Amino acid sequence: MNNPQPGWLTTRPVAEVAAAILPLFSYPASQKEDSAIACITSWCKTGEYKKAFGSRSKSRFEDPETRAVAEAIRALERAGLIMRDVSGGDVTHVDVGMTRLGRDAIATNSVRRHLGLRDAPPTA
Repeated sequence: MNNPQPGWLTTRPVAEVAAAILPLFSYPASQKEDSAIACITSWCKTGEYKKAFGSRSKSRFEDPETRAVAEAIRALERAGLIMRDVSGGDVTHVDVGMTRLGRDAIATNSVRRHLGLRDAPPTA
C-alpha cells in the first residue's frame, strides 16, 4: 500500500494492515512502542513517515486508526516478524523492532504468507 487512502486502516483486516506496515519497522532499528504506533498511524494517514516526538494524546483504544495500527503490530509480533523488548525499573520502556524472520520475509517477499494471507494484496 504505497499510497494510503483515508479510512483504509479501519476497513482492512488486521493482517492486511500488518502486511502494509511491516516495512516501516526497517526505518529505525527499533523505537518506543508508543512512538512506533504514532509514526505508523501518521504514515497511514499522510503517506509520509516521520519520527514522532512526545507522548500520545489519546489512548490506543480511543482512536480507531491508532487501534488498527496497535492490532496490526500485535499480529506482526504473533507471526514472529517483530519483537518487543521490555526494560526498565520504575518506568517500563517497551521498544519494538524487526526480527531476523521479519527482515527475511521482506527480502523474500513472503510477509503475506507469514500472516496467513494470499499472495496478491487487495486493490483499492
